[in-house]
Amino acid sequence: MRVYFGHSMKIYGTDREKMEIKLLKTMFDKVICPNVDIGIASGGMHAYLRIVGWADLVVVSEYRGFVGTGVFAEVKEALKLKIPVKCLRRNKLIVVKDVVINDRKDIKIKYGKLVI
Repeated sequence: MRVYFGHSMKIYGTDREKMEIKLLKTMFDKVICPNVDIGIASGGMHAYLRIVGWADLVVVSEYRGFVGTGVFAEVKEALKLKIPVKCLRRNKLIVVKDVVINDRKDIKIKYGKLVI
């Protein structure tokens, strides 16, 4: 199973990111992390959304209880394509039903809120 791991750029390169990737790799064979496996894509967000469409499952991680515009777009794309989305919370995977706009002005942290 190919799993795309969407998470805030605020945790790129942190111990939290490493721990979450390590946990996901105990659950799934192939975990695609944009920071580790892709880096900055020349195609911008469109490139990441194409990879989301290739995944069997999208797992996202919130930052301070919210998602920024990038994770928001990844969740919307996956749901549009009928790809299951789950949120990693307290080392458990919870089904995500939708994502809604919370604060249009805060594109990095509080832009969206997951609907569980």
